[in-house]
Amino acid sequence: MTTTPAASRLGRLVPEPGPVRSLALVTLVNTTGNGVFFTLSALYFTRIVGLSVAEVGIGLGIAAFVGLLSGVPAGHLADRRGPREVMIALLLVVSVLALLLLFVSSFAEFVLVASAFMFFERGASAVRGGLIAGLATGPARATTKAYLRSVTNVGMTIGTGIAALALHADTRSAYLAVLFIDVATYVLSALLMLRVPHVPPTPAEQTASMFTALRDTPFVAVTLVGAVLAIHYQILEIAMPLWVVTHTSAPKSLVAGLMVVNTVVVIAFQVLVARRVVSVGAAVRASVLSSVLFVGCCVAFGASAGRGVTVAVVLLCLATLLQVVGELWQASASFLLGFELAPDHAMGQYQGLFGMGMGLSSMLGPPLIALLPLGMGVPGWWLLGGILLTAGLLTKPAVAWCERTRPQYAAAVPAG
Repeated sequence: MTTTPAASRLGRLVPEPGPVRSLALVTLVNTTGNGVFFTLSALYFTRIVGLSVAEVGIGLGIAAFVGLLSGVPAGHLADRRGPREVMIALLLVVSVLALLLLFVSSFAEFVLVASAFMFFERGASAVRGGLIAGLATGPARATTKAYLRSVTNVGMTIGTGIAALALHADTRSAYLAVLFIDVATYVLSALLMLRVPHVPPTPAEQTASMFTALRDTPFVAVTLVGAVLAIHYQILEIAMPLWVVTHTSAPKSLVAGLMVVNTVVVIAFQVLVARRVVSVGAAVRASVLSSVLFVGCCVAFGASAGRGVTVAVVLLCLATLLQVVGELWQASASFLLGFELAPDHAMGQYQGLFGMGMGLSSMLGPPLIALLPLGMGVPGWWLLGGILLTAGLLTKPAVAWCERTRPQYAAAVPAG
């Protein structure tokens, strides 16, 4: 049977049969549910439950902060008990909390259940990093994470499409029917995790203290630099839609088109780019390259203000392409650094700590976007680009410091 060029290219984007493909299936199911929830949650809690926009915003902010605290303890538990088993348990707990979240009726209930939901849901995400480390070795770990990121984009897109059915009906029963799908995806994900091979926990005599990762100052520095660089995600999610609508003459429908461009590019090219980032040195260079691309992105976004429709559309498309190409390199670099700089005996909690960087970025990014580009206009875009460039350039000294101290922290296990 002859393989067509298109099929050959697709084959390079799909994991080989085995543990990684099984984990990719879990990710597809789980993120499909996430796409449903993220699309409908704000509207459900305001229009159906009756909470105010401010209450939903404050509640989700509190829940996000609580979720930020779960990475290290969940990763440490995975080191001690095995990541697959811990992840199954966490997914089942999250399924119960996702169900309870659909029946909250007050702000206090919403904050309590949403916080618990985010704590365990973020914990499951942290454990996934330790599971990847147990299923793959070396650069293959970063490539595996790239596969899962591409699958995540596919799942979120499917979930958004399912959520559109509820949005069209716009009734309580329609919202609940579709949101129950989200609950079911957590249960199904837990069942599908049984197909993923068992990863042995770290032997008791080699298990590190829960606070080993937090005491690893060089690794924390790399995490913080990465968190600042990851603020670029907020450009697409927050800055771009509001900038297009309020500061440019481009048609509002362009926002959806630019979102689609980002999703398609990530699905098609994330794995291919990750395969080029196979060493710590390559990851540092990729981080610097991404920061330069983000500067170009910010400049192009700023330049789109006050232009005619055609020029504005061209500049916005250019800015979006620069952002997504930078995103591919930054994400690939982040995947590799998170694994290669973490000691094997505490991989779970180190992945939990590294994942906290993304949570921190998600908390700091929105106010920074509101203050700089959306608040100051064009100069704000330049300042944002400068911040991202600085973070990219700081990656090299932070990683060098981390590499010099690896022998010290690789031996950081408790006596006895």
